[in-house]
Amino acid sequence: MDKEFLTLKEIEGVVVHDLYLKKEVARRSEAFEYLDDVDKMTQYIGAERVISPPIRCDWMVKKQFYPGVEIHFLYNRKDEEFPPSMQVLFSGEKVRELQGDDLAVLSIATINHMIHYIRLSSPDQSLPEICKVV
Repeated sequence: MDKEFLTLKEIEGVVVHDLYLKKEVARRSEAFEYLDDVDKMTQYIGAERVISPPIRCDWMVKKQFYPGVEIHFLYNRKDEEFPPSMQVLFSGEKVRELQGDDLAVLSIATINHMIHYIRLSSPDQSLPEICKVV
């Protein structure tokens, strides 16, 4: 695939925002075990589902924020060996023009919006605490 996927660390070169983003994403990962429909959530946040992700994951969603700036959310469900996890990657010809803190805030706000969908679509389930906070 010709698309280059970058981490925040690769874009910014400083680890402060990368560490913050990883910590906040990890706090929110468990909520996605309660996601009932990836396609509906994707539509809810105004994004696009990547049907055949070029990176191994259970599902991948991409959202374009500005022309030339895309954020990709990759999710792996928990299994007998590993807890659930989400990874955030960036792409686009203008992605390096944005500040690391801006990319981190956009990413976390989008994940919070995804969790809002989970909360709305699962009113009778006992959801993780993060679902009540965001």
